[in-house]
Amino acid sequence: MHKPLYTILLGLLCFACFSCEKKIPTPLPEEEGIDDTPELLVIFPPNGPGDNGYLDKVLSAVSRFSIEYPGRVRILQTTEANTDSFGGSLLLPSIDYITMDEAQDDTTLAIFVGTEFKEILYNSDAPEGKMKVLLLEDDGVGAPEWLHTGKIERYGASYLAGAMVEQQRAVIIAAMPGDPVLERSIAGFKKGYESVKGREVDSVYYLADDFKGFTMQRRARAIVDSIQQNDMLSYYTIFPLAGAANIGTYSGLYEATFMQAIGMDNDYSAISDNIPFSINIRIDAILQEYLEQWHATKQLPKRRFEGLDSEYVEFVFNPTWNSTETFFDWEDEDQIWSEEDWDVVLTSEFWKQRYEQFIDKAIEEERKYARY
Repeated sequence: MHKPLYTILLGLLCFACFSCEKKIPTPLPEEEGIDDTPELLVIFPPNGPGDNGYLDKVLSAVSRFSIEYPGRVRILQTTEANTDSFGGSLLLPSIDYITMDEAQDDTTLAIFVGTEFKEILYNSDAPEGKMKVLLLEDDGVGAPEWLHTGKIERYGASYLAGAMVEQQRAVIIAAMPGDPVLERSIAGFKKGYESVKGREVDSVYYLADDFKGFTMQRRARAIVDSIQQNDMLSYYTIFPLAGAANIGTYSGLYEATFMQAIGMDNDYSAISDNIPFSINIRIDAILQEYLEQWHATKQLPKRRFEGLDSEYVEFVFNPTWNSTETFFDWEDEDQIWSEEDWDVVLTSEFWKQRYEQFIDKAIEEERKYARY
């Protein structure tokens, strides 16, 4: 039985964590006349902004909108306490300061950021009044008619990254098992890695059993250190899929000799010379387009799905990669080195060539895998 969406929202005031606008008993003079009826509500998952990646980009786009339209934005975050309240599902934070009358009179857009909210939204009735709801990170397959969805698919980018680094041993460090976005990225990287010479990824490490893994930087760093200590003579590439915890992976590169990591969701070239390239997911750009369209027309596409062949997935090559001349020319990480090999120091041009070699195949594979 579906629960009314508004009933769920209105019943959860105690779970609201923060709002971008604090209540002030007496408005300051310059605030007089500002319309504080929310036009935009943004609901983050428990791990929230602060990941220096996807969620921070969402916050950046929302912040730009809030600067242009003061008083029209509310930002909320669910908490860990939410997970045990309704049959173990993540609950939506309360937004009950928007009264039923306001919802009827003014059109409000509620944006839920992440697949954590999929189950409860898919099993809710349509919101009352004029409120519209957008779920990010969902492909919209099987979504209720009233729910709008938007997603940037990562399967193709992950496939491409796997194919590009197949000469080295590879491991994946992911926040948690079962998350649809993470599992699709893992599947893509494995498929791309195996596609060239049939080798398999060494290991997939999960930092936790739930969303806590997205913030476990020390655990990620410990895994990197363990890999380095157990095998100091092999080249390794780490594919990090753990949100804010990826910082722990990158910090481990400073003491690693033959280890590199791929930058995820953002350009991490400045973090380390041992990051050959980054996969920049431009959710901020696509969300900015959503918000501009919404503000102008109060309309949204029912379903939007972007992938590797769009401008919203970008490979950024690190110009200072291998400045320490650690990585040399290779055909295979098990090859027998010759003196000529040691004379060929790799630069970022190597990765650009690998990108061009596998990009078309990666797009083709994503189209087969993903539901367009």
